[in-house]
Amino acid sequence: MSYFKRITALLLSLITVIGLCSCNYNPGANKIISMDTENEPKNIDPQLASSQSELTIARNTMTGLFRINEKGNAEKSLCEEYKVSSDGLTYEFKIKEAKWSNGDDITADDFVFGITRALTPETKSPFAYTLFFIKNAEQFNNGDVGENELGISLIDTKSFKLVLNKKINDIEYRLADMPSMPCNRDFFNKCKGKYGLSKKDMLHCGPFYVSNWTDKYIKMSRNSEYVGEKAKPSTLTMTFNETANKKIDAIKKNVIDIAIIESEKETAAKEAGLTTHSIHNTVWAIIINPNTKITENPLTLSAMTKSIDRHSIEDALPAGYSMFSGLIAPELNLCGNKYSHYINEYSQSSLQAKEAKNEYMQAIKETGSSLNGSTLLYVNSNQAGNMAIKIAASWQSNLDAYINTEGVTFGEMKKRIKSGNYTVALYPIGYEISDAETALQQFISYDKNNIFGIQNEYFDSIMEKAQSEADANKKAKLLHQAENFLIESNYVYPVYISPMTIATTPNLNGYIFDLYRGNFDFSNTVK
Repeated sequence: MSYFKRITALLLSLITVIGLCSCNYNPGANKIISMDTENEPKNIDPQLASSQSELTIARNTMTGLFRINEKGNAEKSLCEEYKVSSDGLTYEFKIKEAKWSNGDDITADDFVFGITRALTPETKSPFAYTLFFIKNAEQFNNGDVGENELGISLIDTKSFKLVLNKKINDIEYRLADMPSMPCNRDFFNKCKGKYGLSKKDMLHCGPFYVSNWTDKYIKMSRNSEYVGEKAKPSTLTMTFNETANKKIDAIKKNVIDIAIIESEKETAAKEAGLTTHSIHNTVWAIIINPNTKITENPLTLSAMTKSIDRHSIEDALPAGYSMFSGLIAPELNLCGNKYSHYINEYSQSSLQAKEAKNEYMQAIKETGSSLNGSTLLYVNSNQAGNMAIKIAASWQSNLDAYINTEGVTFGEMKKRIKSGNYTVALYPIGYEISDAETALQQFISYDKNNIFGIQNEYFDSIMEKAQSEADANKKAKLLHQAENFLIESNYVYPVYISPMTIATTPNLNGYIFDLYRGNFDFSNTVK
C-alpha cells in the first residue's frame, strides 16, 4: 500500500475513533475535561486566533452559520436557511433566533460586521484570505477598494447577502472557519481595542463561554444560551506549558485528560497506559540562507541538495516517520479536504554525489568561500538531532564540507533565520499550521511571516493566483506548482515527514481533532 493510501486510511480511522466513539454516551457527561497546551493564548478573538490554543478556545466558545460535526461535515448552526441564485454567485442567509452569552440577540449585522472586520486591513486577521471567495474581498483586504464594494450586505435584522467572485461548491465549510464568526458591533466598540484580550472583553455564542482566565489556565463553562445541543462536559479547562514528561504523568494521574506530546514520547505514553493517536502533519525541510557569500551562488544550493543521501536518512528514521518529497503535508487543509485529496504524486530526487562535488568546487572558486565551519540548525530533540547529523554527514562525505549541527528551540530558530544569522536549517514546515495555503504563504517575498529571505517574483505570482482561485482543484494545482518551484530552485529541500501525537486517558471519547482548522472540539466529549 502506498504511503498516501496508508496515511489517508489512518486519518479516516482517527476521525471515526475520535469523533464517533461515544457522542451519545451520557453516563460520562457533565464532567470537567482538562487539556494542556504548549501555547498560552494571547487573544481569543476568533478573527485573530492563530495558535492551536487560541483556535481551540474559539472553536469551543464560538459558532457560525455552519459548524463542522463529528463526521467532518458542515451542518447548519446559526443559519436557519439560505438560498442561492441560479448562477451560484449570490447567497442569502437567514439567521436563527439565538443569543450571545450576555443575553443579547444575535443578528445578521453581527455576521456582516464580523466578516467585514476580518477582511479589514487594519485587523490583520491571519486567515483573512479564507474569505477571498467573496466579491472584492482580496482587493478590500489589500486596501484597493472601499468597504462599500465588498460583496456582503445587510438585508434585514435576521438576513444578509453574500456575493461571490465565482461559483464554489464548499461554501458551508468555508463559513465554518474562524474568520466567518459573528461579532457584536456595539460590544466590540465598547471594548475600545481590548476585544478578545480578557474574559470581560469577549462575547460567546458557542457551546461554552470563558468563565475564568489566569496566567496558568483558562476555564470554559457550559453556555446556556447556545443554540445547538447542550455541551456534554460541564467545564473545559486549558493549562499552559507543561513538559512532555509532565504531560504523560499528569494524564496518568488524571490531572489532565488530553495533551499533545512529542512524538518520540508515544512509546512512553503507551507504556503508562495512555491512549495515543498520531497524525502526520509536519514536513522537515532543509532551508538554506540565500544571502551568505557561499550560498548566494546557485551552484552551492544545487550541490547541497544533490549530495544528500536519502537512503541513509531513511534507515535512521524512527517509527512513524517517513521520507517525503513535497513541502505541504498531505493532511493539511485545502478547502475542507486534505491536500492529498487533490495532490498525491511527487518526484523524488536521487543522490548525485559526483555532480554535486563538481558544482561545489566551482562555487568555491567563484565565491572564494566554503561551507566549512557553518552550522545546520535543528529544533532541539533527539529525532531532529539524529537527522541533522545524518544530513551533515552526507555533506561531509560527498562534498568535503564540514558543517556543525546545533539544536535550538523553535522560537530561537525562527529568530536566527529572521535575522539572517544562520547558513542552513532543518525547519518544520507545518508546525503550528493546519492549512496548505499558509504553509507556502510564508515564502512569499512580501508576506509579513516570511523570515527566510527568499525573494522570487515568479513564485509570488503563482501564489497570488492560488490565493485568488476559488476552485479547490485549480487552487491545489497552483500550490503544487509553487511547492515544486521552491524545490526545483533549491530554495527549500524536503526530507521527511513526522507525526503529531495526541495522548489521552483511556476513557476519553467523543472529542474531535480538526487538523484542517488546527483545533479541538470538546462539545461532545465524555469520560
